Amino acid sequence: MDIFALPKEYYATEKKPIHIIGYSAALALAAIGALETIHTIPYIVNGEANLNNTLLGPVAVGAGLISASMYLKQAGIEAGY
Repeated sequence: MDIFALPKEYYATEKKPIHIIGYSAALALAAIGALETIHTIPYIVNGEANLNNTLLGPVAVGAGLISASMYLKQAGIEAGY
């Protein structure tokens, strides 16, 4: 299963607005976490980041992806992992 095809399949399958909003928010959280991780790398390299700054991005990515996978499972979409 192409991981980038999952949102298209989800939006075609799911009809409940609250689930669509939740799934979208979960994907957004994962994307923001990825951007935050990239943003923090120079600070980590320069020794300017503390533990909170270092973990913020990866934790957001994990939370977003776990939430998104739960929405997929609830909709009966096989993610292939």
